[in-house]
Amino acid sequence: MYIIDEIIDDLSFELSSKAAVPEADPTDVIFFDIETTGLSPSRSGLYLVGCMFVDGKNTVLRQFFADDHEDEKKVLVAFSEVLSGKGHMVHFNGSTFDIPYLKTKYEQHSLKDPFSGKKSCDIYRKLMPLKKRFSLKSMKQKALEEFLGIFREDIYTGGELISVYKAYQKAVLLERAGGVQGNTLAIGEMRNALLLHNSDDIKGMLPVAQLLGIVSFVKGDFEVCEPYFEDGAIRIGIEPHKKLSSRFFEGKGPFKFIACDEAGSLSIKVPLIKDSLRLFMKDFREHYYIPSKDMAVHADVAAFISPHDKKRATPATCYVPCRGEFLTVNEEDLPEGMPLIKRDYGEKIAFVRKQDISPEVLKAAVMYRLNFIDQHSKII
Repeated sequence: MYIIDEIIDDLSFELSSKAAVPEADPTDVIFFDIETTGLSPSRSGLYLVGCMFVDGKNTVLRQFFADDHEDEKKVLVAFSEVLSGKGHMVHFNGSTFDIPYLKTKYEQHSLKDPFSGKKSCDIYRKLMPLKKRFSLKSMKQKALEEFLGIFREDIYTGGELISVYKAYQKAVLLERAGGVQGNTLAIGEMRNALLLHNSDDIKGMLPVAQLLGIVSFVKGDFEVCEPYFEDGAIRIGIEPHKKLSSRFFEGKGPFKFIACDEAGSLSIKVPLIKDSLRLFMKDFREHYYIPSKDMAVHADVAAFISPHDKKRATPATCYVPCRGEFLTVNEEDLPEGMPLIKRDYGEKIAFVRKQDISPEVLKAAVMYRLNFIDQHSKII
């Protein structure tokens, strides 16, 4: 059995741990992923367990690699020893595959179940609400990484690596038997490919886990700061309740329209729309619509207008023109008591006059942009 250690960025691990398990100390959290030669534990083998955790002063990515089938039990024992010191497990779809698979393997080898009493966080299951919100075609880990602008060096899928591991096993056996000369390089390359895929899976879990903080963020779990006006727009400061990694606001990430300065402070530039819109009034039964003026007037005024030039107002025609500069918001987020200003009555988008801007309006304006991000990071 091979044991491979790699030191990992502590801050990234801390942010991911807090996003996945807010109530836990990062030193009590372990991320893990397994590699097998099939889906059924009774008809396949476990050849690699990778895990990431705090070990003393360092955050370590540790991999237990089985050189052959006889190493399977050694891998299980080694992982169990690490797991015994942690109370919280984090994984990607491990509730469906990794944990049931490992439990069966521990039972096959007459080993104690190491998962008893552990708390579990399945990132995959917790992130499912993002699929609809961001119109994601896939919830596979690689797809979520690419959604964040992260692209791997590893070119294989777990399934494709099964044949690589079987070729590796055969080459190791032949080398041990002395039947093949000069095959050490090929063996090392195959082992590195197997290790890289597992390493990328675990490292990729860190930014993907931080998406859990995004789930609450896009639901409005933030405060807005004092705004300032610039170039026909308004710059709004944002303070998330949960700390978010700056990687979400850089490069090709889905939130690149949100600025993140060197201190980690977030802000968004929202355009002020100059337009002539319609201010809708609720008491339509007390108004008449005047087609020639494209506006509604109160019944007291309509009394002086010819019956041929007026119509009883409806909710859709009870409005007056409203010109000015506006912020765009979702109608459902419009603060109570705020005038209803829209282009057309049936639209779900509302507008707020510049003079009516308040902290509640600013938050609604940010929510409007968060709610219209698609997988290509565009704003409608």
